[in-house]
Amino acid sequence: MPEEAFDGAEARLYAILAEVISFPTDELAEVAGSGLLAAMIEAVVSELPWAPALPLACRPESPASPAQLESEYICLFDVPDRLPAPLYTGVYAPRRRDAMEELLRTYRHFGVTVSEDAHDLPDFVPTVLEFLSLLSTGAGAASPAVRPAWERALADVLERHVCPWAKETASRLARRDALPFYQQVIQSISVVGNARLADLRSGHNGTPANSLSGAQFPSR
Repeated sequence: MPEEAFDGAEARLYAILAEVISFPTDELAEVAGSGLLAAMIEAVVSELPWAPALPLACRPESPASPAQLESEYICLFDVPDRLPAPLYTGVYAPRRRDAMEELLRTYRHFGVTVSEDAHDLPDFVPTVLEFLSLLSTGAGAASPAVRPAWERALADVLERHVCPWAKETASRLARRDALPFYQQVIQSISVVGNARLADLRSGHNGTPANSLSGAQFPSR
């Protein structure tokens, strides 16, 4: 299978995860409850040579009703009633403003802006995942000479923003005994993100994807 096909699968995977971690809809509850969502994610993951099979604990299935899913989302991410788990990657950075500015610079470098109509900050997790989808698509379409630049950006966003956020959020949701569905979603993001990061940092295409900027964000 050509490498462009892998990039297409990777882009689809990030797009699916972005939608799943957005505010839930009735359709999401139906697709998740039927097992179709888990099957869809598993099918896309199986197309990626760098991605391990997702453990059962990472396959997002939800027996919850749409109202239960919406209520849990609000309590966990929007208006937390206990230990907060915000859907913003920069909250675990030493300085969130620096993290957001870094993302904005990267977005602009690749011709992307955050729509003012969306009222979202640049480190909003669904936005960052959508950007990863764009980077994956761009890497697939780029010439061999330019492709490493797209992959370096992809690795940097994973390493400095998505993976630290997913690790800390998974820990917080476990401590909150959150609805299994959202624990599975975050674990999926973590497993996929770390697997892709390891693949990129190994220099799978002969060009090591060295970090574009400074120290990693520590978990707290």
